[in-house]
Amino acid sequence: MGTIAAAAEESSDVFWTALGAVAAVLAIPAMIGVGWLAYRAVWPRRRVRWSARVSTLMSHGAAHTNRLEVTFTGQTLIRPHIVEIELSNVGNKDLEPAHFSNLPVEITSTVPVVALLQEQSNPSVQRVLAATKRPRGLELATTTPFHKGQTLTYVLLVDGRQPKIDLRASVSNTKIERSDPATQTSEADLARRLSLRAAGAALASSLAAASVAGLTTLLK
Repeated sequence: MGTIAAAAEESSDVFWTALGAVAAVLAIPAMIGVGWLAYRAVWPRRRVRWSARVSTLMSHGAAHTNRLEVTFTGQTLIRPHIVEIELSNVGNKDLEPAHFSNLPVEITSTVPVVALLQEQSNPSVQRVLAATKRPRGLELATTTPFHKGQTLTYVLLVDGRQPKIDLRASVSNTKIERSDPATQTSEADLARRLSLRAAGAALASSLAAASVAGLTTLLK
């Protein structure tokens, strides 16, 4: 009987030791998760993604003759284009005026800007960053917050050959990136997401393998 009791006690000790080892291994991803959440809370991810889609009003070469004229409020346009600019706050925090150093966001054009045709916000209940037309661009006032998940759209009429659009802003702890207007997701973003998913799957697989190996060793 003593031998049986000793064996039972030894088996119980092995079981609880193995259970403790598994719990310790499984605690690792939990600690990583807590650490990541703490990091995100202290260092929030602020990011603005923008794009510029340029469309010509007269794409055929035959349109550029003395027989055809395009005018806007009495002004004759030689090579008119419509430019649709989108800015999206894709980070996890609102951007306050202080994040822009209380300076405007500048949108520049290599050709003259004829008119600002439209400015809007999505969701519409959030205020648009008011735009002021300049001879070769726009200035967006940063006196109101640029909210998380908010998208701003500005439509310009420009006149000139092959317009190029750029954006400049004085921001702190904020990443500004340009994206393809057709997809709003760059190949680099997609590759980064796939890499993070693969790394997460590999980590989970390694932890599971380590848990099984540790349990097997202790039960031998």
